[in-house]
Amino acid sequence: MASGGEDMGKDKASTAEEKETASKNKKSLQIEEEAPWLWKWEEGDCLSTDGDDDDEDEDGVKAVIPEDPSAVILGNCGVIAVLFETPSGFAIFGYYGTRLLDPDAWQHIWADFVNTPDQTVWLKEFQAFEDKLSAINKDAISPALGKMIRKHVQELMWGLEIQILYFVPEENPELANEDRFRMSKGMAFLLNRHNFNVKPGVMVIKRIIETAALVYECDRSVDKHAISLRHAATHLERISHIDAQDWDLLKLATALKLICYPEEKIRAPRRLFTKPQVMRLKKDAPKYEDVILKAPCLEIYNEMYTARKIRCEAARALLCLVERAKRAYEAELPDHEIDPDSRKIRHCIDPVMIDELREWHTRLSTKPKKRQVPPTLAPVDALQRYTLISSHPLNKPNEPGILSLDIHPSQDIIATGGIDTDAILFDRSSGEILCRLTGHSKKITSLKFVNQNGLFITGSADKTVRIWQGSEDGDYSCIHTLKDHTAEVEAVTVHASQKYFVTTSRDNSWCFYDISTGSCVAQVGEASGQEGYTSAASHPEGLILGTGTTDGVVKIWNVKTQSKVANFDGHVGPVAAMSFSENGYFLATAALDGVKLWDLRSSSKYFMTFPPCNSDATTNAVEFDFSGRYLAIGSSDIRIYQVANPKVIWNVIKTLPDLSGTGKITSIKFGVDAKYIAVGSMDQNLRIFGLQSY
Repeated sequence: MASGGEDMGKDKASTAEEKETASKNKKSLQIEEEAPWLWKWEEGDCLSTDGDDDDEDEDGVKAVIPEDPSAVILGNCGVIAVLFETPSGFAIFGYYGTRLLDPDAWQHIWADFVNTPDQTVWLKEFQAFEDKLSAINKDAISPALGKMIRKHVQELMWGLEIQILYFVPEENPELANEDRFRMSKGMAFLLNRHNFNVKPGVMVIKRIIETAALVYECDRSVDKHAISLRHAATHLERISHIDAQDWDLLKLATALKLICYPEEKIRAPRRLFTKPQVMRLKKDAPKYEDVILKAPCLEIYNEMYTARKIRCEAARALLCLVERAKRAYEAELPDHEIDPDSRKIRHCIDPVMIDELREWHTRLSTKPKKRQVPPTLAPVDALQRYTLISSHPLNKPNEPGILSLDIHPSQDIIATGGIDTDAILFDRSSGEILCRLTGHSKKITSLKFVNQNGLFITGSADKTVRIWQGSEDGDYSCIHTLKDHTAEVEAVTVHASQKYFVTTSRDNSWCFYDISTGSCVAQVGEASGQEGYTSAASHPEGLILGTGTTDGVVKIWNVKTQSKVANFDGHVGPVAAMSFSENGYFLATAALDGVKLWDLRSSSKYFMTFPPCNSDATTNAVEFDFSGRYLAIGSSDIRIYQVANPKVIWNVIKTLPDLSGTGKITSIKFGVDAKYIAVGSMDQNLRIFGLQSY
């Protein structure tokens, strides 16, 4: 129950004097909104109200401190008394009741109780009762009051419940220290606004509440500047003739920083603005000198950018926590109460993650497409002299066959996986096996290093994906086993940001994962009737995904929307492998009929084909080097091409034999600067081709 303060019985708002005060205060607030503080005052601007009773400071300047009209209505300076039932008695709290008069109070009250609850509520008295029923008389309440209690006051009660031990430490811990709480309506509103798709009644732990509050505070750090920044849009239109009314708040803040500090580098301006807009804002910067206060603009920009960045990380962590809570909640329900669709992972990628994907895309796409050849890149004549320099029996002899390999981008470590179900990490410089990772029950079909945090990913025919964490002593342990697919996992590909990865499976679906949490953010399925996916590759700029199917079709996807944007037809048989060129223009795909090259900037027709070296051979591997200057194809031998003129000339500069005797090269990978090439085949040996001098 909530009651007014000592003077609630008196209807103070009914007096003419207080109505006039409330009117003046409202007028003062309106003036303040119309003239945001980051703009310089023009002649005639004034914030003072009428009256001769304003306080004066030491310099004789009048200071106006408007009283909150809501506090006038409630009386007692807006403070109300709240009677709260605890497990062993009752407590009376003081609370700033003006919060309850906000029409959207239920969306915000819950966040007040997470980190610093004593800033809005405080304990006035607590008493334990042996018989609580006899300690209070329950009176009937009006429907209107009941509705207010249900909508707003219940949020206040929820906050007191989760913080009861903070305010009443003498309360019985066994009764009050509950580890899980029902999600408040305001918290559910926040999560669903960010597409978390939660239902009322889900039980959540303190960590979820605290993380959700962090997201809330980040949103509030941005939204609190809405009035000032929307006012900025009118100045942009008046001075620079740019219509910015529909711009995002961060975009407006960035525009102001660009105007105030045109010589400084702005984070990802091309993502936010067109080139003419950037030029116009910089050119018009002097026109804003008498309009904009630079320091507040910079402060707002930095606060908003930091808030968006923190919110991105918090939302990613929150996604995993909420998914676990939903699964736990469903596990406690009878089967007939569970929505069948809730068992399926078909979530959309969170908008915060989409912002991050866009940022990575902008960062990478704004680099020059015509890259300079690295001075350390192995020249053509060096590749022409490549020979076998080492061979290493890594797999078990009774289960030979390396099906996948990868090379760490910053260390001289090669990983292999194959039919014997183990992943092996091999130090090329020392020639020693660093560790053997066991756990899969069937062959490893794909594996990838993650270039941060010592992470490593494996996909298997046992339908699972495993994320491994490296330690300082060189050992790896499995930190996540992912079971979202219902058939063989055929490919693993890591996003350019190194924060996400995609898996494809024979179950006709691909999954988009958050590496840090191991959660499946989105799973995209196809209509039945196909035999699934056989390969995948992430575009270097991060927003495109390529997948190969069992029926020879190459599908191109928009990762943001999880929608298919193109089908490339022309192959015969399953698409076994694919690789994007470093600048993202070209895609090489391998199948039974050889390798085809596709130009992503033009039509969906391939522009070049490299047939198998003989009619009995199948092509299982294709790989661009990191510079995009060389292309290696694995069939019954290995052929290395120089990309002389992408649309016309692809010269074979070296042919390496299949020394396994199986006639089937399964995987190939260029080392750093193409100074060697690692080859896997259907025997147990990893072979390294290169020059001894390297």
